[in-house]
Formats: sequence, structure tokens, C-alpha cells
Amino acid sequence: MTYADSSFLVSLYVQDSNTERAKKYLSRNQSPLLLTIFSKSETQHALRTLAFRKLITIGEMTQGLIHLERAQEEGVYELQPGVPDEIFQKATQLSHRHALEIGVRYLDTLHIASALLVNAKRFLTFDARQGKLAKAVGLEVRP
Repeated sequence: MTYADSSFLVSLYVQDSNTERAKKYLSRNQSPLLLTIFSKSETQHALRTLAFRKLITIGEMTQGLIHLERAQEEGVYELQPGVPDEIFQKATQLSHRHALEIGVRYLDTLHIASALLVNAKRFLTFDARQGKLAKAVGLEVRP
């Protein structure tokens, strides 16, 4: 069971320095990636923010959003049921234990909490601090 954060997902849908690594990992992955409404929503928001900042075109943003939906329909992702309130409790525990050592952002702790709550074993990210937290709580970090 593998959870992908928005840094990984965005790299699949718009060209950036991590796109090739993300696509290579995905091409070798045999099972669907775990996706929550939170991770999907943050990915969609990130694509829109990139377009707002003029780092990608509106067309690239639109294509990214369409490809994300299509990939979900094709079974690339397994959408997990609604995120319970317990995600915030878990994120608070992670922050309490690790924020002073790692300096991870709160949204990043929500991704780690989500991964733990859906029983992921692997965590896909290009965010170094988030990866450090994932390792600290026992997740295998890739790519």
C-alpha cells in the first residue's frame, strides 16, 4: 500500500525536475496508489496555484487536472473513504513529536497522518522534510 503526496502527484501531471522519476516509479508500480480527498484536493489546488503564478499555462493546468481524473477512473489510484477527524489528532501527535527536530509544515504532517491512517507502508514524496518525517514514523520513502 503506497500513499503519494501532492509533490509526487504534481510531478506526474506537469513537467518539473521530478517528472521523470515520478513517471518511472509509477510505471514500475503494480498496485493502485492510495489517494485521499485531501491529497487529491491539494494536488488540484497546487496545479491551479502553478497556473496563477504563471509557472504553467492554463492549458497545462487543465490537462493536468483532466489526467488526474482520468488516472483515478483507470484505477491508478484507490480513493480512500472520507478522512476522519482522527487525522487532525494524528497530525497533532506527529507535530508534538517531530516538528522541533524536522521543521515539517502542518500540511505535511496531515499527509503523513493520512498515510498512517490508511495503513500505507510506502510514502511517495519529493519533499525532503516530509520524507524525513515519513521515515521517522516507519514508512518506506520513495522514489
